[in-house]
Amino acid sequence: MKKYNRLTIYGKWQHFVVIFLVAGCGYSLSHRLRDVFQDTRGIFVPVFDNVTDEIGAEAIFTNALIRELRSRGEIVMKSREEGALELSGGITSIQVTQNAATQKGFGGLAFFRQLPTEVGISVELSLSLKDPNDHRVLWSNTFRGYRVLSTPIDRTQNYQAPSSLGETTRSLIRLTYSDIARDMMRDVYDDMVELF
Repeated sequence: MKKYNRLTIYGKWQHFVVIFLVAGCGYSLSHRLRDVFQDTRGIFVPVFDNVTDEIGAEAIFTNALIRELRSRGEIVMKSREEGALELSGGITSIQVTQNAATQKGFGGLAFFRQLPTEVGISVELSLSLKDPNDHRVLWSNTFRGYRVLSTPIDRTQNYQAPSSLGETTRSLIRLTYSDIARDMMRDVYDDMVELF
């Protein structure tokens, strides 16, 4: 008869508990919209509505959502087709706030002027997935994204044309939209197919 010491029995017991928990939890997970996304009808994503002053931001965020869906193997339609679901969105807010600034009069600027050295960019958008056949809203939510951007302060020699500094910063802010959009759309997809 084979003998087991106390350590061996304890180790086997732990192994059994781990297998039981993993197997039990793994098979109980379900996909919030599993039936919807397994449907071959596909999803149509129209260009987002944009109520902000940031012209063109709607294209950046719409494309980021389409890329995220395709990277997850979802069928994304190029146009509205009968039976396809519709995932529509809208950008409700884009705000840029100054987090930090140079001292006044920095780099030859007027004594009362200062340059931002860091700005915060926040974006808010809302999304909803609808079935156009019966106009049911299958899922909807609001999402917020945020990024901190260090702004350039090395072009202060042209102190009589501060607008050039503003344009450089604005260009960097617009470039940051792509990063914010990518991160937000991961959250969007995870929320739509949340495991519970």
